[in-house]
Amino acid sequence: MLQRLCLVMASIIMLLPLGGCWDSKYLDDLSIVVAIGIDEDPKNEKNIRVTLQVVVPNQVSDSQSGGGKEGIPVTNYIGTGLSLIDTFQNMSALTSRRFYFSHNQVMIIGEGLARKGIKDMFDMVDRDPEIRTDFDMLVAKNGKAEDILKTITSMEKIPVQQIYSMIKTYHQRVGAIYPVTVREFIQSIQSDKEDPAIPSIELIGDANEAQKKSNTEQIEPENFLRMDSMSIFKNGKLIGFLGKEDSKGLTIVKNKLERMIISIPVGENQKVYIAPIHNQTKVKAVFHNHKPVIVIKVEHKTFVLDNKSANVQLQDNDQIHWLEKEAEKIQRKLILKSMSKLQEMKSDPAAYAKHVYQANPKYWKKNKDDWDSIFQDIPTRVDVSITIVGTGIRTRSYIGEK
Repeated sequence: MLQRLCLVMASIIMLLPLGGCWDSKYLDDLSIVVAIGIDEDPKNEKNIRVTLQVVVPNQVSDSQSGGGKEGIPVTNYIGTGLSLIDTFQNMSALTSRRFYFSHNQVMIIGEGLARKGIKDMFDMVDRDPEIRTDFDMLVAKNGKAEDILKTITSMEKIPVQQIYSMIKTYHQRVGAIYPVTVREFIQSIQSDKEDPAIPSIELIGDANEAQKKSNTEQIEPENFLRMDSMSIFKNGKLIGFLGKEDSKGLTIVKNKLERMIISIPVGENQKVYIAPIHNQTKVKAVFHNHKPVIVIKVEHKTFVLDNKSANVQLQDNDQIHWLEKEAEKIQRKLILKSMSKLQEMKSDPAAYAKHVYQANPKYWKKNKDDWDSIFQDIPTRVDVSITIVGTGIRTRSYIGEK
């Protein structure tokens, strides 16, 4: 009994040094970073210029409670340095609290810096356990990340929350982009079988006016943010942007599509609009005469959104079948055009190389050094299957009814 009691007491004594929160962090000591912008430094081409958007706690609490003078609930800190870690160290002189990155939502890269190359920039992000790597990445098309993060938005008090929601909404409703996290971007940069592609955002209007609160006090603001298309990289450098339709094709091939609108011409100035709601894409490589061919199989379950023709009777199964076949032709053409554009740009975000490797590792090992020239000439075969599963709450259109 005494031996057991001594053992319990010894265990309790050993646990005492483990008490407490050794890694605790108090909000009063932290500057909560919600967005990171990275641009070229106009004064030194070797440096980068970083913008950190930080929450101002008292402004957030005042706006939620309704008390006090309403102000902008974020502030931006700007610094320069040779690398991210160097810049963050330099920026520590600007704030009384240390920067805390665990709540970061978006990283935006200015177009100028992206074209110079960002391949070696993210080791700190990938290494530091305090920085989560599941936040979204964007390219600031035709502009700077700093200007994007200075823009005051009308729908959300914290600008980056509106940017974050714009990414999700544009993906879920239009399909012209798909979200890409910094982890996915780093993986594609490391890979020799896939090139990176990330969404882009553009500031429309004047950058100086966009950061004034008066800009959002108009019914139709003249300066605003707009989601654009997918930006395409090669060897860690931005090489261009896909158009809206080509971006949709890439989204489908990457099996990232949630929804888009397919417009089917049915007569002069008449169209039927359908929307995929359940989608699946499978990609594989096959070999014909010892050369690779990429096979893309797409399935859409769709419903009718709008019927502009009195001649199309949606209760007629033959007409439904005709609409399905026409939609398949449209989607096939869309995907082939998108893949052809990527081959023209000599960038492989659709991961043709990965599928070739999976189908024939020996062929890949033998030809990977010549992949860029091989990639441009690889044939693509697209099979699309579309089923219309719903026509809304009516089959006949009121158009043409007496």
